[in-house]
Amino acid sequence: MKTESPVVAELSWADVHGLRLARHHLLERAPKTKLDRVVGEICGVQAQVMSAAELQIVVRVDCTVQDVRDALWKRKTLVKTWLMRGTLHLMRAADLPLFTAAMSTRWITVNKIWLKWVQLTEPELWTLVDAIGEAVDANPKTREELVAIAAKGRSAHVQEMLRSGWGGMLKPAARNGRLCFGPSRGQNVTFVQPRQWLGTWSPVDPDAALVEVARRYVRAYGPANKNDFSYWWGNWTGVRSAAWTGLQQELAPVSVEGQRAYLLAADLKRIPAAPKSPSVQLLPNFDPYLMGWASRDHLFDPVHRSKVSRAAGWISPVLLVDGRVEAVWSYTLAKQRLLVVIKPFNSLSSKVVKLAGERAESIAAALGATLERVTLS
Repeated sequence: MKTESPVVAELSWADVHGLRLARHHLLERAPKTKLDRVVGEICGVQAQVMSAAELQIVVRVDCTVQDVRDALWKRKTLVKTWLMRGTLHLMRAADLPLFTAAMSTRWITVNKIWLKWVQLTEPELWTLVDAIGEAVDANPKTREELVAIAAKGRSAHVQEMLRSGWGGMLKPAARNGRLCFGPSRGQNVTFVQPRQWLGTWSPVDPDAALVEVARRYVRAYGPANKNDFSYWWGNWTGVRSAAWTGLQQELAPVSVEGQRAYLLAADLKRIPAAPKSPSVQLLPNFDPYLMGWASRDHLFDPVHRSKVSRAAGWISPVLLVDGRVEAVWSYTLAKQRLLVVIKPFNSLSSKVVKLAGERAESIAAALGATLERVTLS
């Protein structure tokens, strides 16, 4: 029977939160010149709600939401596509070849139930993915225009699946690097061929790519274990063991108040000292800081779980104090005036409330608005 390696460090949750806050650029906002680099270092931001994705970047980078849009559609240093968990993300464009190689057919396990529902065999699915890849180019095409080309001569059911609002058969094409989003045309989304749209592409070996993605995950989200990585990735069969095996020589087992997890060995010397004053952040919906682990119970008392992790996978905006969730919040924006409402789990100190107000002012400025007030509810 194989025995586990002894832990090499004993850490507190305060140590862990400090390290993760630093790695997520939540202790100090990065300059605007590093916008795409920050997105890369946290392995992308979740973007099924674009306004939330923009704020996920804004709370980490000294920029505006317009700067994020310009990086996406003008400078093309960011790209929007389906990646981890089959969910839309904004990713650093330079990293897209790496992540799509890691998610290529070498490591994607197609759900047999889904194949039965769409009435396709797996070879037929990949043939369709090829057709989608051949239908897109550097010129943005709407879903209907893409369907007209890729589904020509195919069944009405396949055409219906291609028009699915949730991506349907477009997701495998995206995760194989054959398709990404282009700029919207009115109310219609468009799609482009990433290699042509971005103008550069460096192929990566799928096996090496998977290990490198896991390495970046542990750097941003560690301490973690392979179940955490599997959850973040999307629970695809075989991925977690292959990734962890590839990283084995670089991982250091640690104990976090009795829980075994892993850091990159190089990071053991980079755990920051605890800040002298409270570290306070207002994070938007689906923030990456909350998306990296199979369980979030180390971030808040489980009694508050339903307030943070709501129905249908909805992750609330949260107030962090020293890396822990101490409240949920919401905002309304009308006539360029921002109103923020914070709902604490317990009483907040005047210092925390003051710092939350400063964070709200930064968010208002990034939205091109003025903060009207912060209210505790």
